[in-house]
Amino acid sequence: MISTSDADVVEQHASEAAFLWSYRDAAVLDPLYDLESLGELDERLEAHVDGLRLAGDAGWEICRAAIDEEEPGSLFAPMVLAVERRDLKGIAEVLDVGGAAPALARALVSALGWVSFSKARSILPGLLSHRVGPELYAIGIAACAVQRQDPGAALGYAVTSSDLRLRARALRAVGELGRADLLDEVRGALGSEDEACRFAAAWSAAVLGDAAALRVLGAIVDRGGPLAERACAMTMRRMDPAVASTWLRALAGAPRGARAALAGAAALGDPALMPWVLDCMGTPELARMAGGAFTMITGVGLEEAKLRGAPPAGFRSGPSDDPDDEDVAMDPDESLPWPDREKIAAWWGGRGREMKRGTRYLLGRPMEVAWLEEVLKRGSQPARAAAAVELGLRGARRGVQEVRAPAWHELHRR
Repeated sequence: MISTSDADVVEQHASEAAFLWSYRDAAVLDPLYDLESLGELDERLEAHVDGLRLAGDAGWEICRAAIDEEEPGSLFAPMVLAVERRDLKGIAEVLDVGGAAPALARALVSALGWVSFSKARSILPGLLSHRVGPELYAIGIAACAVQRQDPGAALGYAVTSSDLRLRARALRAVGELGRADLLDEVRGALGSEDEACRFAAAWSAAVLGDAAALRVLGAIVDRGGPLAERACAMTMRRMDPAVASTWLRALAGAPRGARAALAGAAALGDPALMPWVLDCMGTPELARMAGGAFTMITGVGLEEAKLRGAPPAGFRSGPSDDPDDEDVAMDPDESLPWPDREKIAAWWGGRGREMKRGTRYLLGRPMEVAWLEEVLKRGSQPARAAAAVELGLRGARRGVQEVRAPAWHELHRR
């Protein structure tokens, strides 16, 4: 039994761990974060998890009490502790609450990526058993994928599963892990009726060098929807740059095609597209994303270079305080600065000629393996993600490195 004051401290550790995990979940793809700042956030989160560890059984019980809140952040620390304690009953409790809901399962997978693989390995046979439901099998596949550990034959079974959530996650893992032996199964999923499965199959096929992926990715882009931007980015990485620029310009003129085209422009990195990117900065709904594309291509941060502007008068995005407003969608560009279009145009007019049209750039330098490796170490999180995919496409690494992993994973590789 611990004292009331000690219990308060442990409860604070549990609350802070839940909050910081939720914060980190957004930070892993935030342009404001790089490996160093992500590492600082990881240290803060780990300190609170460690406080729960040191509290022993009391730490576990307080964590366990938060499971019923059914919030993603509240499941992360309990899963970490249960796995590290090899508490099979505790693991089962957490899985019972979070296993079936994708938003909650995300925290469980993150926890399995947080602990060392030697500890996560102990529960994988149970998750990758034919005796468990597909939702737990999907968590097992995802856990192997985030640790970049091959699940072996279990992945081959999962890519042909009739459960769409499991199949989509497994198809994605094929590319992440570089499992070229499963390319035929991936090709078989390119015609799936489920868009998530089609996208995952096309993404992995593109990573593995299959040209058939471009047709499927292009169709996803043309239809629009939540996967269009990611599909366009991968299309640009595999398409011939000369053809890609023309394709993007056509896409930009289509209804609702501009955001996908900007994602594609950032991925392609061709300076020839910069005049169009500058034009997009004049449209409030596209301005910040266009500024992000400018930074990805040139490496010039708007804040550091004093190229940041002010929000347009009256512009609003994201949920409002009006209870009658049915638009509750979050602002996808919330963390991106507003660009000063005139200043950026002047900068580009003076410096843009230094960048060769038709050459692909990332953060101001051509996409060569040595530079991509450097970006993976020192770039922003979106730039690191881009570099990881590019290195995988070039065969410099097997599969695609996980840039959302705890920062110490990358530091241990050096």
